[in-house]
Amino acid sequence: MSSPFPPAATPEAFAELARKVWYWPVIRGVLTVLFGIIAVVLPFDTTKTLVQVFGVFVLVDGVVSLVDGLRRRGSAAGSLNSGLGVVTIVFGIVLILLPKLAIGVVLLLIAIWALVIGVLQVVVALNMRRGGGRSWVWSLIGGLLLVALSITCFVAPTETVSVLARIVGIFAIVIGIAFIVLGLRMRTLGAPVQATTGPAVGGPRQGEVVEGEIVDE
Repeated sequence: MSSPFPPAATPEAFAELARKVWYWPVIRGVLTVLFGIIAVVLPFDTTKTLVQVFGVFVLVDGVVSLVDGLRRRGSAAGSLNSGLGVVTIVFGIVLILLPKLAIGVVLLLIAIWALVIGVLQVVVALNMRRGGGRSWVWSLIGGLLLVALSITCFVAPTETVSVLARIVGIFAIVIGIAFIVLGLRMRTLGAPVQATTGPAVGGPRQGEVVEGEIVDE
């Protein structure tokens, strides 16, 4: 999950934070895409294999959240990410150590994980919107896709393991791409603008940081 922003973040504060954390959504996006490709390409003949692969992904994702939280310890966002990271790591370890779960249990666990992360991602998107720019759109897309994945898992309890793996994999690839675009967009918004002797030809572009403010029109 991308790092949350303060509810009343100003464009200047958002640009400063974007410079510091833009690579975390990219890392999470790359990991999610890799998991999605594995889920789509590799044959899953047993629930055990799918559970272990998903467990490894969740474990690594939890480590990413924990490291991000520790880097910003002392802040509300850092505490949230640290706590979420610990819970996610425990969840991943449980999946790895208890792979012989029924398909219904697997669907339930994936659905709960996707729902919690998705809702938090939507909240993050709304907070990012107040900071200016258009990055919040990609955060919102990622959150809504996670919620959609959760709903899909809840309503498809009779699907086979192979079909389930491909459904989760396709969702993961699309969600991962959204996270990568989000991170790169944040990097653009947070990039410092070099001083110039006059206004750029054609004026500033939408989403460009000019003298600490994000152009949003």
